[in-house]
Amino acid sequence: MLFLLLSIVLILSAILVISAQNPVHSVFFLVLVFLTSAFSLFLLEIEFVSLLFVLVYVGAIAVLFLFVVMMLDIKVTKQEKDFMIYLPMGSFLGLIFFLEIFLTLQENFVPFLPLSGRELYINWLNSIDSLTNIKVLGQLLYTYYFPFFLIAGIVLLVAMVGAIVLTLNFTQKAKHQFVFRQILREKKNSIYLIK
Repeated sequence: MLFLLLSIVLILSAILVISAQNPVHSVFFLVLVFLTSAFSLFLLEIEFVSLLFVLVYVGAIAVLFLFVVMMLDIKVTKQEKDFMIYLPMGSFLGLIFFLEIFLTLQENFVPFLPLSGRELYINWLNSIDSLTNIKVLGQLLYTYYFPFFLIAGIVLLVAMVGAIVLTLNFTQKAKHQFVFRQILREKKNSIYLIK
């Protein structure tokens, strides 16, 4: 029941991503798409991909999308969109995508069509270790791949600071501190005698 509810919210928010007039609202619906897909993957016990969705897509990419959209200051315009001209090409691409997913699932995971001479079910739990995905991720991330994890965090920090600096507006009303001018001050031009 919960998976069905998450699927409905996911489909509705994906439709609202492309149909929202305001680009900021579109980015917020994109964040909702990522969160609901992460929750549904978590229900399917695919914790690693679920955490990747939350950390990478919601935590980094969607926030940077939001910064770019807010920095561009796009004016919201009301336009009549004719969706029917895109319907044939969209239907064709959707059919190709559906066939790719169907054939991949048919071949590897879930046999929809009857199989002849092949094994119907593979018990993957007997083939893997008893560790959960979260334990394996934490073990690898904080031991072997710690330098890469640290570099990725620094790169995201620099990107966030750069986006904030680019969106700053310098006005005459605000008081600013010019560090370079303060460093270059000398004693002769910083002490004044008042009589």
